[in-house]
Amino acid sequence: MPKTQVPLVVDRSAARRLQVEVRSGSAFEALLALLILNGGAPFDRYERGEDIARLAKRRMPASVERAVTLLRTPEGDHWSSLLGMIATGDPPYDLVTVLERLKRLDPAGLKAAMSGFHGSPIERRRDAGPVLQVPADELATLVIQALGDLPTDFYLVGSDALGLLERNASDAERLLAEAGEAEAVIERLTGGLVYRSEPGINSALLIPTLVHRPWTLVLDHEQTKLFCYPARLEEELTAPDRDLIGIYRALGDGTRLRILRRLAGGTATVGRISEELGLAKSTVHEHLLSLRMAGLVRLPASGGFELVPELPDLNWMLKEFLGLEMRRQCERCSAPLEPDGVAYICSYECTFCRSCTDVLGGICPNCAGELVLRPRRSATRPQHRSSRSRHGVQRHGARS
Repeated sequence: MPKTQVPLVVDRSAARRLQVEVRSGSAFEALLALLILNGGAPFDRYERGEDIARLAKRRMPASVERAVTLLRTPEGDHWSSLLGMIATGDPPYDLVTVLERLKRLDPAGLKAAMSGFHGSPIERRRDAGPVLQVPADELATLVIQALGDLPTDFYLVGSDALGLLERNASDAERLLAEAGEAEAVIERLTGGLVYRSEPGINSALLIPTLVHRPWTLVLDHEQTKLFCYPARLEEELTAPDRDLIGIYRALGDGTRLRILRRLAGGTATVGRISEELGLAKSTVHEHLLSLRMAGLVRLPASGGFELVPELPDLNWMLKEFLGLEMRRQCERCSAPLEPDGVAYICSYECTFCRSCTDVLGGICPNCAGELVLRPRRSATRPQHRSSRSRHGVQRHGARS
């Protein structure tokens, strides 16, 4: 009998690294405000929901109300599709510049983009949504007027909102430069949302937002994944060690410790945790949010909640914060000692370079203990997944 032929395969389908960039600008905040006004989720699910609801009742411009009413869908798909089109375009992303671009855009192209069918014959699609009922020229005028007339206090939180968004964007760019994997940065910034490469997606955009806090909004636009994640507030960006603060705060509650112990037994949904621990679902939601902010719990792709694979070393974090981290110079000759370099220590962590250790005969002059090779530490500090996101994750697909 002939031998069975085993196919020889070299699978490079997932070998390409995900290309991730950061975007920020007032245009994104305005579009996210319109998406909130669309009413896909109750106003009280957003940190600024009550303010936006009050503003909408008191001083909603007629152009904004008309646009939101005519283009309303269950999830605000038309506004999220427009956000995806703008985010994947060229910078800058301030609202004034974006409005000028929209005015120059072919109305038919804008109509197709807002329906999620990029370059498709939209009139032949039955699932194009409300935009199918609005002529292209009228739609363009409707959208441009709504964005231009939307009061800034609907979408800009505080006098320094744009500066705060820029600082968040810079922080995200720093994390991307330091991290070995872009997916780890996505997980950190989105509050434990585990993202794995998927067919057809070759790039991702990170967009910090204040108006959409504490939710993370996930969008698809052609071959790009968009993550509109909760921006950190000023006090959170400038905290001396936000990871340390978040973790100890999260662990300082008995109910959260019970939830952690339950998750140590395996992944569980909010409903399952609520049932097993005898807690209201809303209570479980709030505690899970705190645990996600601290980087102790995450959302796996399969659903539910789980502990992060590697829990943070609290002793190491506290020692580092108190200045008890690895010593950076030899105690005898003051030669510099890098964390990832060669050094020798005794049981009390007295630290010496190789040359001084040879001179001392391998014996610490302070305690007479043996000097041994110090374990090396990576020069890049590991990133603890402190996060701040919503009780869940909104997922929208701008169909292509």
